[in-house]
Amino acid sequence: MSASKRAEIERLIDETYEIESTLSEWQPRGVVTPAELRAGQEKYQSWYARASPLVSDPSSREKFQNMYEGGMVIKRIKSFLAHPLEINQFHDPNSKESPIPKWLHVYASAFLDSFQTQRTLLQAEIYAVAEPSLALTEIGDMFTRFPRFLQALIRSKKPNVPAPKIEKEEDLQVLVGACLRLMYDDVRPEDYVPEQAGGRSRVDFLLPTAGIVVETKLTRESLTDRRVGEELAIDWNRYARHPDCRGIFALVYDPGRHLMNPAGLESDLTQSQGNPATRVLVIH
Repeated sequence: MSASKRAEIERLIDETYEIESTLSEWQPRGVVTPAELRAGQEKYQSWYARASPLVSDPSSREKFQNMYEGGMVIKRIKSFLAHPLEINQFHDPNSKESPIPKWLHVYASAFLDSFQTQRTLLQAEIYAVAEPSLALTEIGDMFTRFPRFLQALIRSKKPNVPAPKIEKEEDLQVLVGACLRLMYDDVRPEDYVPEQAGGRSRVDFLLPTAGIVVETKLTRESLTDRRVGEELAIDWNRYARHPDCRGIFALVYDPGRHLMNPAGLESDLTQSQGNPATRVLVIH
């Protein structure tokens, strides 16, 4: 992929958030002036005309276009943009528990879900040809700031806002998953790896648009350098069988400083040219 094409896709992805912000206000407000409607339609149509040709895979492009066109039964972006405030004739305004929504083309289902799918397809276009080491580096750059992120939450001292406590690996995974969603729309926790010898294992997180598996480790007295390395090696042998795995990122959180040589662990297990490529990051 040329640098110019990647830059254009990144600009288009950035534009999606502005479009979402504008159009998300229409139905809650219940009023859209003709000028606002026209401006919103033109903004999306301009985006769509530039984005659609950049999706190179034929089946992905067909899906991208279907997210706009919709059909006779499933209404998507086109229907929402044409009639965002059309009332559903089966809605009962006198019932607070009416199963039929007020709007015929609900923003969340008719527009937002389809638009997010289009964004994911654009993101996949970047990573389909990109070296997985690029995604691993970007993820690593974010998590090097993870300790500062935790400290900011712990020191906030806002009333009724509890500070995060990482006492077990599940606590760590909650925060890691939230951080990953700052970078990727499609973050799949506990995705299964194909069976081997009758058993199934799960990855902590899968980023399908980047082809990256993310694993977390929380050290303890009995989980030090050698044991961490052995566990990662065993896990990675299983994760490599996942059809979407082109790279593995391991975040090792060592607040108790049980690791004797974290730099050595990172160096020994990071392989940018491997298959899959791997990256280990130790943070305190």
